[in-house]
Amino acid sequence: MSALTPRPTFVRTVVQTLASGTSVLLVGLPGSGRSTVLAGAQVEADDDGWIVVTLRGTGAGTSGGAGDRPLEALVLAGLTTGPTGTLGALAAALEGVTVAAGGARRSSADRRVLVVVDDADLLDDASASVVATVVARTGARVLASARPPASGTSVARLLAGPDSTVLTMPALPFDELHRTVAEILRTDVDPDTAGRLYALSGGMPGLTRAIAREARRSADLAEPGLHPGAEHWSWTPGWAVVVDRLLAGLDDSARGGLRTLAAVGPAPTAEVRRLVPWSVVETLDDHGLLRMVEDDGEILVALFPPMLTEHLLHLAQDARGLRVAERITETLAGSAPEQGSRRRPPTTPSWSSSPESAAILGRRLEDRASAHLLVAHDTWERDPTVHSTVLYLDALLASHAEVDVIEDAVGVALRRLRPAAHEHRGFVVAWHAVYRAHVLHDVTGAYALLTDLDGDDDPRVRATSDAVRQHLRLTNGDPHAPVPTEAPAPAPAPATLPPPAGLRDDTGRPTNALVRLVRGEVLLARGLPVDAHAELVGGVLPAHAPRHDAISLVDQAVLLSGDIDTATRSAMRSLGEARGTLAQGEIEPHGYVVALGLYVAGRLTTLREHLTSLFALGSPAPLRTTTRAGLLSLSVSLALLEGNLPSARSSLARLEEMDLAAMFTPAARPGPRRAALHIATGADPHQATRAAWDDVAALVERGAVLAAVTDGTSLVDLWVDQERATAVADLTLTAQGAVLPALGRYLRAAADGAPDGLLVAAADLRSHGLVLHATSAHARAVTLLSREGPGARAAEERARLREAVEQAGEELSLVVPSLAPALSLTGRELEVARLVAEGLSNREVADRLVVSERTVDNHVYRIFRKLGIRSRNEVAALL
Repeated sequence: MSALTPRPTFVRTVVQTLASGTSVLLVGLPGSGRSTVLAGAQVEADDDGWIVVTLRGTGAGTSGGAGDRPLEALVLAGLTTGPTGTLGALAAALEGVTVAAGGARRSSADRRVLVVVDDADLLDDASASVVATVVARTGARVLASARPPASGTSVARLLAGPDSTVLTMPALPFDELHRTVAEILRTDVDPDTAGRLYALSGGMPGLTRAIAREARRSADLAEPGLHPGAEHWSWTPGWAVVVDRLLAGLDDSARGGLRTLAAVGPAPTAEVRRLVPWSVVETLDDHGLLRMVEDDGEILVALFPPMLTEHLLHLAQDARGLRVAERITETLAGSAPEQGSRRRPPTTPSWSSSPESAAILGRRLEDRASAHLLVAHDTWERDPTVHSTVLYLDALLASHAEVDVIEDAVGVALRRLRPAAHEHRGFVVAWHAVYRAHVLHDVTGAYALLTDLDGDDDPRVRATSDAVRQHLRLTNGDPHAPVPTEAPAPAPAPATLPPPAGLRDDTGRPTNALVRLVRGEVLLARGLPVDAHAELVGGVLPAHAPRHDAISLVDQAVLLSGDIDTATRSAMRSLGEARGTLAQGEIEPHGYVVALGLYVAGRLTTLREHLTSLFALGSPAPLRTTTRAGLLSLSVSLALLEGNLPSARSSLARLEEMDLAAMFTPAARPGPRRAALHIATGADPHQATRAAWDDVAALVERGAVLAAVTDGTSLVDLWVDQERATAVADLTLTAQGAVLPALGRYLRAAADGAPDGLLVAAADLRSHGLVLHATSAHARAVTLLSREGPGARAAEERARLREAVEQAGEELSLVVPSLAPALSLTGRELEVARLVAEGLSNREVADRLVVSERTVDNHVYRIFRKLGIRSRNEVAALL
């Protein structure tokens, strides 16, 4: 089973900081992965020839150590036995640690010394004094860990040297969590379940592991081997073990404050001040158990990790819990908060995009969905207009209402409907049709609902029916397409634009906006983003429209027109507004455009963080399934680049369940991702891509330019079908903007198989901001040049590619690991590899680096394994 730990790059950062001569203190809550990082750094330091001394603080749960057990940490670490008497014990301990560190005073040519101290805040004062003295004598570096607030005499003494820094433990990336949970549960885990787990744990590895194991145990108790369902992810008594570690060191007043804050949930600071002494709030904040987050212009105080709130709420029925509830009722009922305490800032606020804030926001969205349902139902009961009806149905869907509840609500709503002047019943029927198609996967039933509108006397109803029918053809495909016989028969093309409604008065504005929206979708599918942008901007929804999530298509059109950076920034602003206003249904649509912009720009590190934040929110837009499909597809691609097959497999399974055509959404169909997964598990590339290329050929026949080009571009990186790649490239001759034509030129160059053409395509792609595709094109050109022989040109282009990848950063090396091998090596491994490339033997390398020959042997073994080589001569060729 893989270790659940922060990314290796973080461990590498720690080791590089130590190597630069700076001591490091890692700060994080219990369960944040501190000990795992220390262990990883210790292994790398040991491999690099450091002398490593390790010990752990054992201060009986109190910060600052156990004063009545001096030298306890050193004794337990086996560094001293010590004679009796205080001075004798200190002298013996000092001698023991100095010997372990390899001697008292060492020159710069000697081996470096690292003292690793886990739980340094619990280290007894005597042990800390001894270690600090040895560090001063030997010039050793210290790598220590502590929980917040990371204060106390022992920590101060350990880091008393001139060069030291503090690093905060990062949250776990979503894909790493996804992979390990799948291994713990021994089955695929859908992203929504993994997102729920992320939202509980706040991305903390230890908590994630504990929750997953409790879910596994709970399911096994019900039925051995049973896959954990939603009911198994709820609270269990086993959570108490993890929570107790989080609460260690808190006094009764702080624990009481936690119970109060858990009961009220995320609350404004003014309300918190009335319920909990501010000194207690400061204590909890110092201990890392609070987060201050902004919501609609005010600061909310929220417990962290969210699992803590969940656990404490399950204790609400004990004596303390009942007293807390009484005190909250008495306090909040006694007086009103100051008027004017809630102030909207001059700009729209946004929640932080960090995984921690995303986990808290996810909880906030769940609470808001329940409250919003009550308000929407009350408004609809009083005045059942189309607007209030759609908002009520949206609220039911957001609160995960059962199918029969929603179906009954639609029936009652249509009977009670009293449309306003600018409204008509077609909007409610259209909502129902989209719901049946996207949520229930009943496309035939959806078309039947729309057919019932075709004979309506109101032209607005007929226009709505036509537009929604075309929308479903673009997203779900047409169930009335001819059944394939021996060869797939082309389905109706997506080229038919819904007719303009042409309704000139104000009563036609919402219908006109809907029609123009769908016309924009059709134009995007055709590969005409410039025309689509004009149509979408011209059809801006009125302020009273129930949702504005479709505005994300405007940014998508800008991106496809070629202004990737502008589109990404605009979508990020819209995403911030959706987060700030808790607009649940608008978060993923805007988040998808951000993810797409990051992906094509090759910003893989930022993309990983962005996807982690989105999935941690757990805020899908059920009626905009194409954006969820796009996010899943990008998640699969990133996981495959990282070699994370369990996460890729789970996300792909969910993508395949959706089974969308998604013709106006780039990178949203499962075919290319399925082929890439098969190849990653050892399948023949030609066979693995055959079905996906067949799908692309069908898209070409239907005139679905956007889908064909983006899928075809993904496939040429796996296997080039020359005939079909050329056919897709031909489609782009009439495409608008910069992105699709550039991708078309890449497809044509890949089909031709000429290195020079691919190099021209790579430069072209890079000039338009398509860094990821440019890197793939450049790598393919280098591969073809290498097949022609080990000439100077292949080496030159390989060096240019490596330089471009290194300059780009953002882990772009994941795209071409075999062509940028040095990026996969640690600093010391790269140093050893360069000496080996110069022709030095292992003994000579050891002498040069002043390390043992055995250490060099270990380095060379790992270098060969990482680079996939078998001889020393190959090292020079690669480096």
